[in-house]
Amino acid sequence: MKRYQKIFAVLFLLLLLPFSILNFFWERGAIRGGIAELEKPKKAAELKEYMQSVDGLITKNIAGGHRWNELYGSIYRALGKNEENSFKYVRDKKGFLYSGNFYNNSDVSAAELAGRVRRLQDKLKEKDTKFMVIMYPTKYNKDWSDGYYGIPYNDLNRFGDDVLRYFRRYDVDYMDFREILKDAGMGMDDIFYRTDHHWTVPTAFFATGKLIEHLNQHFNAGLDPDGFYRDIRNYRTETYENIYMGSQGRDTGEIYAGPLDDYTFIYPKFDTKFKYYYRYRGGKEGQKEGDMAHTLIERKYLDYKDPYEREMNNGYLQGIVRFDRIENELNPGGPSIAFIRDSYSSPVATFLSPMCSRIELAWSIHFNPTGQGTIEKMVLGEKHFDYVILALAMDNFSNEGLPFCIEEKKTDAAGAAPPKNAAENAQ
Repeated sequence: MKRYQKIFAVLFLLLLLPFSILNFFWERGAIRGGIAELEKPKKAAELKEYMQSVDGLITKNIAGGHRWNELYGSIYRALGKNEENSFKYVRDKKGFLYSGNFYNNSDVSAAELAGRVRRLQDKLKEKDTKFMVIMYPTKYNKDWSDGYYGIPYNDLNRFGDDVLRYFRRYDVDYMDFREILKDAGMGMDDIFYRTDHHWTVPTAFFATGKLIEHLNQHFNAGLDPDGFYRDIRNYRTETYENIYMGSQGRDTGEIYAGPLDDYTFIYPKFDTKFKYYYRYRGGKEGQKEGDMAHTLIERKYLDYKDPYEREMNNGYLQGIVRFDRIENELNPGGPSIAFIRDSYSSPVATFLSPMCSRIELAWSIHFNPTGQGTIEKMVLGEKHFDYVILALAMDNFSNEGLPFCIEEKKTDAAGAAPPKNAAENAQ
C-alpha cells in the first residue's frame, strides 16, 4: 500500500470511530425499540435472518447511515466495476442490477421438491381442491439479460428447468412464466425494475391475465368470461417517473445503481369492496375495509422524501407479510384460492381478487413444517379452497420455501419420492 493510501486509511478510521460511537448514543433508543419489536429466533436456522434484520435496523438508524453506501458505491462506479461488495451485486450492460452467485446453493434436490409438491397435490385432490404451480421468473435470464462475460449472475434457470422436468414426470400442473414472457416478446425493460429483483406492476397485471386463461383452460374455472377484468381500459394507470430505488439499489447506493425506476399503480375504475386482514411474523395484525385502492393498495410511500425509505414495492398487499386474507364482499359466490407464495404474488392476488370470494396467502418461508401454524393445516384443515396455487420465484424453490409434506418422504432407488399415478417418463 502506498504511503498516501495508508495516511488516508488511518485518518478515515480515526474519524469513523468517534462518529460511530456518537451515532449509537444518539440513536440508542430507536435501535433498542426496533430490536424489541423483532421476533426472536426460536431455532438456529432463523438466526441468520434475525441478524440481517438487526443489521438493517442499525444501518437505518445511524445518522446518514445509507450515505455510506453512496460513498462505497461511488468508488466502485468511478473504477468502472460491474460488481460491488465482493460480487454481492453485479450489473449487466444495460445497467440492471442482479444478485451475484457463483453456484446454485439450493439445499434440496429438484426430485425431492417435486415429490413434496405431488404429495400435497394428492392430499388436496382428496378434498376436491384443484392444485397448480406457478414458476415466476428470476431476474437473470439469457433470453432478456445482456450480461458481461465472466460475471457470476444469479442464474437459477437450469435448476428451474430440472424442477419442471420432475413436475411433468409427476403429473403436476404448472405455468412457467419465463416462457410466457418470452413468447409475448417482452424484454428486460418491460419485465423488471433496474434496481430491484421484482417484476413491475404492469407485468404482474399481464401475468394475472395469463393465469386466468390457464385456470379457465385447465380447470374450467369460468373466470372473467367476457374479459372485463383483464381489460386495462377498465383501470386507472398512474406512472411516477424516477421515484423508486429498489432493494438492490438501496444496498449499492443511488450513485452506483444509476437512475431511479419508474413505478406504476394500476387500480380499478369499477366498484370494489373488500375486507383485508394481515398478520406479520411477530404476531402484529390489522384489518382494513373498503375499495381496492384503500385496502389492498398502499400509496403512502409517494410522500416519502428519502428514496431509501420510499419502498414502492410495498404498494400491493404491503409487499409481503406472513399471512393475509382478502374477502370480496361484492362477489361472495366466487371461487376461493389459497396462495403459497412469495412477494411476486402480491399484485397478482390483488388483480385476481375481484373475481374471487376469498383469497388467503401464506409466505412459505415463514411457516414451519410442523406445529399448529403450518401450511398443511391452512390448506388441508377445516377451511375449503377451490384452488391452491404454489407460486414462487426460483430462488424460493428450496427446502425452506416448501415446508410441507416432508415427514412422509419415501424415496425410491433413485432418491425421488414416487407419487401415486405419476407419469412414467419426463417429457
